[in-house]
Amino acid sequence: MALRICIYIFLILFYYPIYSQNTDSLVKKSDLKYKNTEEQLAFSKSNLSNPNSIISLLLSSYEKENIYSDTKAIQQIDECVNQLKQEINGKSEVKKVKYVYDYVHKQFLKVYKLQNSFADIFTKGEYNCVSASALYAIIFSKLNIPYNVIESPQHVYLITYPQSFKILIETTSPEKGYYQFNENFINQYVKSLYNSKLISKSEFESNSANQLFDKYYFSSKGLTLTEVVSLQYSNYSIYHLEEKKYTEAIDEIKKAYYFNPYDRNKYILKSTLIYNVQNNKYEKKEQIENLALLCRFRTQNDDELSNEFLKNEFLRLTESQLINNSNYSLYDESFKTIIKEISDTTLNNEISYGYHYELSRLGYLNNKDSTYELPHLRAAYKINPKNANLQSIILSYLERELKEKNDPRDIIKLMEINSKSFDFTTDNNGFNGVKANCILELSYQSFAINDITKGENYLKEFENLMGSKKETKANDSFIEKAYSFAAGVYYKKGNVSKARQTLKNGLIYSPDNFGLKLRLNQL
Repeated sequence: MALRICIYIFLILFYYPIYSQNTDSLVKKSDLKYKNTEEQLAFSKSNLSNPNSIISLLLSSYEKENIYSDTKAIQQIDECVNQLKQEINGKSEVKKVKYVYDYVHKQFLKVYKLQNSFADIFTKGEYNCVSASALYAIIFSKLNIPYNVIESPQHVYLITYPQSFKILIETTSPEKGYYQFNENFINQYVKSLYNSKLISKSEFESNSANQLFDKYYFSSKGLTLTEVVSLQYSNYSIYHLEEKKYTEAIDEIKKAYYFNPYDRNKYILKSTLIYNVQNNKYEKKEQIENLALLCRFRTQNDDELSNEFLKNEFLRLTESQLINNSNYSLYDESFKTIIKEISDTTLNNEISYGYHYELSRLGYLNNKDSTYELPHLRAAYKINPKNANLQSIILSYLERELKEKNDPRDIIKLMEINSKSFDFTTDNNGFNGVKANCILELSYQSFAINDITKGENYLKEFENLMGSKKETKANDSFIEKAYSFAAGVYYKKGNVSKARQTLKNGLIYSPDNFGLKLRLNQL
């Protein structure tokens, strides 16, 4: 029986509400992928208030090669409508509907088929409840006969003259496919509601049978033609899912959601995306776009998609693209595609940190230059300055950079520049030790050229640094070199006491220094 095997059996397994519509920008037109140029053209010129534009969209078959001319289909439908206008002129509303139903069925609908598209009506005479309901809806619209397309969990049908005669159109049944609800049916239906305790005694007694029938039997609002288009694309997605064609299923459900962003389309889209991203290695652009779309779900506060899930997927993407395949360009593109869809600050920071940390780590191992390495280090440090592994990479990188400098002035300048980006270095013993050695070297050089004032200032700077950073260790040879040479200058100028005190000061920072002790004894 058509009602029992209609295409919504798949969906009913999920017990999802049919209507809980919301308007959002989850799926944008730029996200859609078209099967052929005809479908793309139908989307580009679609005027959703024009039945002919709807026909063009409905003619997009789920089979890529099954293309039917929208011009030809519109011509066939218009010829049918023109003939019907003559035949039903002057008839009562009930007889109009009966005549239209019979004529359209004989003219177009030959064989019921579960998996079907609107185009199949014109190429094979095959139909199902969705495609046939779409055809009737378009024809009723052109005939100015009021109707509602009704969707139930297992079926789609029409009600013509919904405000008055309420004539049901069962599109899948060529015989007795139309039915007008008589008074006896209405009374029996309302009485069954009351006996089943679906309505209260007070409601039963205070409303007429027609009022209660309208309220409960027609509780589902009618679909627009645009929503019928969405329904067809939703079915296409299910056809592909049954064949395990997940990429094609995602492409089709995106179109369904684009036309009607209600909860069931959203559920199919989300669940198919999750399955797809968890079962791929992020080798193709479309797989990255799927993860980005899931991030867009999270942006809309979808609680079923946790930050942890999305973060772990990005880690898996990093492992596949960067670690296993060294595909830096794809990894960069993936990050840019995904991060722009994340508005949650915590998740944005976690993914951004992982991206910059991994690239800075590999950049250091591969000896990348500062124009590559520093931006990643700075970005990662800005997000997570306390991370010990990151600090270790920063120190190792700076050490390598400093070793390439010979002039202590250049070394100190570079250290001061980097300390503004990496403020933890100002408290790092090793970092301060390098700085102390440079200051001692500058003091030695100043005394060597007889610039005593500058030499003394550098010694004072060194001693202040050692006083403020108690755990800093300067190199013994630099201490001996600077203080011994300074003492020698003072000695030559006849200031023996200052020479002696200078050597004693040096021994404060290098207590066991043999050279300083020897010179002090000589004095």
